[in-house]
Amino acid sequence: MATDGFTLYACITELQYLVGGKIEKINEPDRDILILTVRTPESGRVKLMLCIHAENGRIQTVSKSFENPENAPAFCMLLRKYLIGCRIVSIEQAGLNRIAVFTLSGRNEFFDAVGMKLIVELMGRHGNVFLVGEDGKIIDCLRHFGIAENAARICLPNVPYAAPPEAEKRDPFTATAEEIDEALNGMFTPNRLIAAFHGVSKLCAEQIVPDGTTASEASQTVYTVFRQLAEKRFEPHIVPNAGVLPFRPKNAVGVPCASVNEAQDRFYRARDEQAILSKLRTSLRAVLDHAKKRTEKKLSECTKTIGDEEHIERDKLYGELLLSADSAQSGRSSVTVTNYYADPVEQIEIPLDPKYSVSDNAQRYFKRYRKNKAARAYALEQTEGLNAELDYLKGQLLNVAACGTREELNEIRDELVRQRYIREQTNERRSPVSAQSRPLHYRAPDGTDIFVGKNNLQNERMIRNADPFATWLHAKGVPASHVILNGTEPSRETLFLAAKIAAYHSGASASENVPVDYTQVRYVKKPSGARPGFVNYFHQHTLYVTPSLEAIAPYRVGEDK
Repeated sequence: MATDGFTLYACITELQYLVGGKIEKINEPDRDILILTVRTPESGRVKLMLCIHAENGRIQTVSKSFENPENAPAFCMLLRKYLIGCRIVSIEQAGLNRIAVFTLSGRNEFFDAVGMKLIVELMGRHGNVFLVGEDGKIIDCLRHFGIAENAARICLPNVPYAAPPEAEKRDPFTATAEEIDEALNGMFTPNRLIAAFHGVSKLCAEQIVPDGTTASEASQTVYTVFRQLAEKRFEPHIVPNAGVLPFRPKNAVGVPCASVNEAQDRFYRARDEQAILSKLRTSLRAVLDHAKKRTEKKLSECTKTIGDEEHIERDKLYGELLLSADSAQSGRSSVTVTNYYADPVEQIEIPLDPKYSVSDNAQRYFKRYRKNKAARAYALEQTEGLNAELDYLKGQLLNVAACGTREELNEIRDELVRQRYIREQTNERRSPVSAQSRPLHYRAPDGTDIFVGKNNLQNERMIRNADPFATWLHAKGVPASHVILNGTEPSRETLFLAAKIAAYHSGASASENVPVDYTQVRYVKKPSGARPGFVNYFHQHTLYVTPSLEAIAPYRVGEDK
């Protein structure tokens, strides 16, 4: 969940030590993230992250480094122009809304003092960052919304900034226990609390409203939490799989932290990585889906052309029969001739173009026959390659789903660049060389190691580095991962386990009696010039197994279990 009003209030309270600090650097590593490097006399350089991600939106300080694009986005360049060298005058919250306002002071190109505001709205999918001038007009914003996207509020340069519409709710910090009871009308439910008071999210409401108490006790409990926050007596906690709270959750379900910043850093670390993985996986899947649809369309057209053999031969027949027809019948839309090639002989009607003579119509039929025959021959040549490309793309889609780290997905992306499915930008910054990604690892009950490639690069590395007498397995006739079973003479039980693993990590994972071929690694060869991951194999045997996660999960080992 994104930061709520209470958590943002606690976060801004903690960030007050940045007031008076000087902005030295600004980066935009992601379309949802801005990193401001602020130097303060007491704390030195501090990296402040402004994240407006729909689910992970928040404001916090970070210590890790981010990979920035070689060419900064336009909004980042604009912020650098206006904000580098500015000092932070104040950091405030707009009421208890999810809006943080950074008031800044600096000097323009004429060294005149100017004031600006950097407004961060953590509004879910409507999140945005605005740079607003002294006149209250938007200098620019991270996301532009015109009247077509949002009739209630225009987010464009040179338009006066208007805060999002605010619901009519009460201030929880000034409410008494009696006013809380009156506002909720004795119905202490999370939804009633959200509807009545500013800053309350669903998670907050669920952890504030007590269970099984009287109305007076419930109102006193809610009042106590509100007063604790109003007096800035924060007790940051992480609610597992839910979010961060600036107070102690009920029933001791939270993990205490020293600060809201620490709680957010710990809670969102894995979620940020998953968001990056999801974005990269989605972009790769979009490229592969587009290429797959294009290949399927080509294959469909080739199949249709190949299936027109009867019509192609009919054009040839019509041309030959027209050569023996009476040329005096020119100018007609059809002609009836004797088909001597039929057994028994028959009369057939041949359509004609009245603008041409009979002999010219015959030549037109011959011309169409030669054209369509050549097209059919070309389609037959292309079909094999298109089927191979379609299998490759299906296999890559399977690989994208199997990969669980950025290194593995980047290996697929690099391969797609080499295969020219993705155009590589000449000014694109290359990621630093990282350690090689590792395949999935299983261990059979007898201790035999089984490895499963998650992309074509892993598949090729496994085959290249494996013992020539080790066992190689692959689901037959479907896109699938390569599987290497260590050991020269595996037991029957281990071999069947490896076959189930190979079937599960294939395009037939939901099928029954999946055929799995196996042979020794020395009989697996990659043809010269073949696509990555494509191999020929010989001397294989076939097992039939029914894959299931329950059958193989107990034997998974490693960090990716």
